[in-house]
Amino acid sequence: MGAAVRTSFLAAAIVFSGVFTAACADAPITAGDLQADGQLRAQPADSQQSVHAASETNRPKAQVAERLQVTGLVAAQAEGALEDATRFALDSESIYLHLRADGLTQPRPVTFVWLHGDQRRETMGFLQPSETLSLAASLPLARFVVEGMTPPDPQVEQEPDPLALTGVWKVEVYGADPSGPNLVFEREFEILTVEAAEALAHS
Repeated sequence: MGAAVRTSFLAAAIVFSGVFTAACADAPITAGDLQADGQLRAQPADSQQSVHAASETNRPKAQVAERLQVTGLVAAQAEGALEDATRFALDSESIYLHLRADGLTQPRPVTFVWLHGDQRRETMGFLQPSETLSLAASLPLARFVVEGMTPPDPQVEQEPDPLALTGVWKVEVYGADPSGPNLVFEREFEILTVEAAEALAHS
């Protein structure tokens, strides 16, 4: 009988040891985790789900770029009452681009591209959070260099050919996205000679 008791005790010790070893792979076993017969208590399903939910909550989330919804106009006025126009006289000081970005919560870097024929001029800027149109960029005409479309050297007097500025222009606005530049706004307009602009005004 003594041998049978020892055998039963040894078997129980082996079973308990196996349960303890398997359970320790995840968490330590306490007295509250065992039933009266030495078996491990079953873990509630909602407990496992709560652990999974907690891990999902703590997991870092990828930042999603704001989708820009941009509206705007081009005008001869920098401020005040703005007149949306598609044609400008060559004697205008500058052409101003006014934009509004709906849903923007912070300043957003953008690139302004002014295109005319095979000429291209790029400037960097920002879209500002605003509920109304605000000045975003401008195309100066009074001090404009046709070749290279770069600002002139202030030490050198340069007289650009006015006729080189006339014709159809386009302004494009690109946002900086992880996948590359993203076109968010574009607008075409035309620059006319003073004589042509006056003729249209009286027609």
